[in-house]
Amino acid sequence: MFTEEMFQRALAQPRLRQPVPASAGGNRSEPVRVLQEHELQAMTKQWFVDFDRKVEFYATLGVDIAWMVDWAKKYWWSWLVRDMSLNDELYTPDLRYKDPTTFGRTMVGLEDFVTYNFAYFDAIPDWRYDPLPDQTYIDIAPDGEIRLVIRYLGSGHWDGPLKVYPYDTAAPSIAGTGAFVQCAAIDRYHFNADGLMYEGETLFDAFDATQSSGLLPGPGSWQFKALLRAAGLAVAARKRISQSPMK
Repeated sequence: MFTEEMFQRALAQPRLRQPVPASAGGNRSEPVRVLQEHELQAMTKQWFVDFDRKVEFYATLGVDIAWMVDWAKKYWWSWLVRDMSLNDELYTPDLRYKDPTTFGRTMVGLEDFVTYNFAYFDAIPDWRYDPLPDQTYIDIAPDGEIRLVIRYLGSGHWDGPLKVYPYDTAAPSIAGTGAFVQCAAIDRYHFNADGLMYEGETLFDAFDATQSSGLLPGPGSWQFKALLRAAGLAVAARKRISQSPMK
């Protein structure tokens, strides 16, 4: 059974492999200060305080969404400690989810959702998620459906290949350079009447993620400009072919 003590232990549990750099540059246009683990832990702890206050405010308006606090704690705990035993309390079995690594596809089913998430953990073993204060939005539709949007930081050392859809042993992957990355992402969750997530999506800046890891060249480099020129030539060639008269 999930308890507040379990949640508090997870809040205090370090995950990041040391040392963590003071800034993350890679091939970004400029380096960005890295939030250290104690800062991430304090930020997440404050997020839950603020989220609880937000839910309490909705109660003053006659909207009871107190279950969302418990859901958020179980959700965050499960991914931090890599324990999926509470999945039936968080998601529907036919959960539908999208991510930039699905390339427009929608994964269906809880098993595929877990496999997708562990693709990140396999590539970035010390990966942790930390929600950003004041960047969480609750939407209540006229039919009563609850939707949640959260902006957060993902942090960790990208050591191994990141598998993309369908995330199995034959799936293509994005190489890991071993660099420490800390990038922002946005998640969108839709809940059914039972308080279970039935649909969701993750969005992040792929340029930021791959340039900060050093995998993609920086925006001002000749290599990056060459990649864009090559892409432009390919597009021009396709246009010429599509516009050529039929023989």
